[in-house]
Amino acid sequence: MQPELAVSRGPATPTSCDGALAAEGDDWWFSRIVVVLAPGDRLDAETLRRAVGLEARQLLMVSVGYPPTPDQRTAVDAGMQLCIDRGIPLQARLAWTMDEALDLVGPLDEVARMRAMCS
Repeated sequence: MQPELAVSRGPATPTSCDGALAAEGDDWWFSRIVVVLAPGDRLDAETLRRAVGLEARQLLMVSVGYPPTPDQRTAVDAGMQLCIDRGIPLQARLAWTMDEALDLVGPLDEVARMRAMCS
């Protein structure tokens, strides 16, 4: 079941609202695929397509470190094109550290790619 909201209106102003919430097994609808790109990570468009899959709901791409490396920029560009092609929402974020990147991951999110930063 997909989330939906039904609003009942009387003859004048709205008097009641009934909401249908997603069943426990349907909370995947609210999750995101998360791709974390550490400095030095390379991710081509085909690898990204496989990681996201065909039924992605949303994509969050997090580049770690500043300034973003050319490889991180290329990966985010590939993510933008993939989301345009499939019609899915994209968030691209910049995190200073890996800890900041992990703070952006929610409990329903699925991390598709994460590599440890090399020191």
